Amino acid sequence: MAAPTLQQTLQGKRFGLVLSAGYFGFFGHAGFLKGLAATGLRPAAYAGTSSGGLVAAYAAAGLSEDAIEELVLQQTRESFWDPDPIGAVFNALPREGHGATGLLKGERFRKLLERTLPVRTFEELPHPLLLTSANLTQGTHEVFTSGELAPRVHATCAYPGLFRAVRVGRDLYWDGGLVDKAPALSLRESAFGKELDAILVHYLPSRTRKMLGGPMAYAQGIAAGSAALRRDHFQLQLALLKERGFPIYVMVSNLPPVSPTQMERGFDALHQARLSAERAFARPPVPFEES
Repeated sequence: MAAPTLQQTLQGKRFGLVLSAGYFGFFGHAGFLKGLAATGLRPAAYAGTSSGGLVAAYAAAGLSEDAIEELVLQQTRESFWDPDPIGAVFNALPREGHGATGLLKGERFRKLLERTLPVRTFEELPHPLLLTSANLTQGTHEVFTSGELAPRVHATCAYPGLFRAVRVGRDLYWDGGLVDKAPALSLRESAFGKELDAILVHYLPSRTRKMLGGPMAYAQGIAAGSAALRRDHFQLQLALLKERGFPIYVMVSNLPPVSPTQMERGFDALHQARLSAERAFARPPVPFEES
C-alpha cells in the first residue's frame, strides 16, 4: 500500500503554517501559497519571520492567494527604496542617534504596509498570527502576537544594513531571521499553537558564497556562519518537536535569487515555488535532512 501524500497527511488536521526567512523571499512564499490553495488545505494559524512574516501577515489578514500574488508582483525597487546617507551618518554620531544601522529609512516600506494591510492590529486578524524579531535593545529573540500590525511586520523585515532598525515602543528591532529562521517552536508554544494538530513549514534556504574573497570576504564569512547557526537552530526545533511527538512537515524550495536590483526575477521565483509546492503535496512527506 502506497504511503499517504503530504496533502492526504494534512487533510482534516488543524495545522499551523510557518513561512521562513529568506532574502526577498516573499515571491517564493506567495507562490507556495498558490500551490497550497490548489490542494484545498487551509491553515488554522500562521507564523513567519522576515519575508515569511510579511506574507504570513497578509495571509492571516484574509487576503486571497491571488491578491497576495498580485500585491508582491506589483512591487518595484521604488516601492521601498528610500536611502538617506546623510541621516545614516547623523544617526552614527554618539549623542545624536542610535547608530548607523541601515541605508534605507524604511518610511516607504512602512507606508506600503499601512496602505495594503487590511487590518490595523493583530487582534483584528481573522486568523492567529505570530511574528519574530531580534530585539537589539534587550538582546533577545522576541515574539509578536498582539498590538499594532504594521510596525511589527516592519520590524521582522528590517534586514540588517539595508533597513534601519525599527523602533517599537522603547526598543529597537532588526530582522527576525537573525534569531529564528522559521519559528515552528514558538508557534507550537503559543496560546493558539496548543490547539494545533500539526505544523507545516515552507523553508527557503539561506544563500551564501561557497568561496570567500574580495573586499567583502569578512562580511561573507559572517553571513555563512550565521546561516549555519540558523539552520542548526531550526533542526533543534524539529528534533524537540519530534521528541514531544508533535507532527511537523517541512517543504524546502530552492528558488532563483531575487534582490533589490533583480526584482524581475520574482516572477520566476513565484512560479517555481508554486510548481515545487504542487509536487511536494502530491508525494509522501520528505524529512528535512533529505530535502
